[in-house]
Amino acid sequence: MAEEPMLTWGTSRDDLPERWPRTPEGEPEKPALLTHLLESNYEVELLDEKLRVYGIPVLKNRGSLGSLSKIVLGFSGSGVDLYVPSSMLEDARALLEPVEDFEQEADNTVEN
Repeated sequence: MAEEPMLTWGTSRDDLPERWPRTPEGEPEKPALLTHLLESNYEVELLDEKLRVYGIPVLKNRGSLGSLSKIVLGFSGSGVDLYVPSSMLEDARALLEPVEDFEQEADNTVEN
């Protein structure tokens, strides 16, 4: 019998505890603040997925109202703090840096 497909539309992945690195003592590594974003235009979700692709887990903190504002309003009015494991902070910051203008590089290559 064929395997049934996994139905995942509309669900969120809750694998953060498994993906978060641990210290040699087995404790979860301390989180480090990566950035604070307003929750609009799916910026938080896009950054979360970008970091996931590079193997960096993200912990989201929506302030004093927690997820309640996300449920009621559809977004957090005070914004979202994104935390990553402290050992991965530099890599995550590098992924936030803007990419150099490829058109400018292509023009320089053609001229040379």
